Amino acid sequence: MRKIILTFILVLASGFVLYCSYVCVKNINTIGSESEVKGKEMSSDEYIYKEDLLHLGYNLNDIEVIQNKISNVDVKEYFLKEKYDNISSYINALNFIPKNISRYVAYHNRNQNMTYDNTVLNVNMNLDYDFYTNVNTLHNYLDITTLVNKYNKLPDNYEIDDLVVLDNEYSNKGEKVRKVIYNDLKKMFDDAKKDNINLNVISGFRTYEKQDTLFNNSIKKNGIDHALIYSAKPGYSEHQLGLAIDINSVEENFKNTNEYKWLKNNSYKYGFIERYPENKEYITGFGYEPWHYRYLGVDITTRIFTENITYEEYVVKFLK
Repeated sequence: MRKIILTFILVLASGFVLYCSYVCVKNINTIGSESEVKGKEMSSDEYIYKEDLLHLGYNLNDIEVIQNKISNVDVKEYFLKEKYDNISSYINALNFIPKNISRYVAYHNRNQNMTYDNTVLNVNMNLDYDFYTNVNTLHNYLDITTLVNKYNKLPDNYEIDDLVVLDNEYSNKGEKVRKVIYNDLKKMFDDAKKDNINLNVISGFRTYEKQDTLFNNSIKKNGIDHALIYSAKPGYSEHQLGLAIDINSVEENFKNTNEYKWLKNNSYKYGFIERYPENKEYITGFGYEPWHYRYLGVDITTRIFTENITYEEYVVKFLK
């Protein structure tokens, strides 16, 4: 009887040792479960694709980076079809998104002198696509942070139902804007006047039909190439949001005026930014427009001003 009991105890002990060994081995290879790499705390998940990555030709250093920063779900979905050279450089870049890996590699191959950080940034802004391609139709267009550009368009049936007519002292043409921006707009114009700066909104909200007319008129007057740079197709204009205004002039020499200099240094304090700055055409898709200002709220515009970036860059770095 004693032998039976001892045998039973030994069996139990052996089973416990085997179980503990299994748990230890299982926990050796773990991986974060976040599907986007943005410095977030990552929870544990069994790492199951190490052998597949070895067979693809990744070295142990690359596999360790993948293991630490990419979830099993994303590894299976995006990393097992082919081997990507310099994979760690992409993953360690700021704002890396696993699903974009093949686009990063293709874009970097075409721009080999570009840093990996800028490669990731540009692809996340869709700059690996031609303007007016790979277009997303917006459904959150009433949000003041909505990004409308040549990759993000308004639906054909969009409606803005909180428009107000600007008083004559702010627009001698009776332009409309959304109610949400009116108080900050008035304060900006009133404070400018105290500094002997006179501002006037010459263009505010536009309907789809009005934008269509303006775009076609631009084609007739200056040709399609000019229109594609200095005008927007209907559905792709911020003016259709009721959150954008043109101030005083639509001539580039506006940049030489005291009014522009005041706006350049102060508009962000009231929630407005110069939306299409000089030398950023390759990002915004539009030519330099020193007269065009977009409302986003003071917190966002202050960040954009202090970092000297476009709204496209802000969205990728801080909103997505």
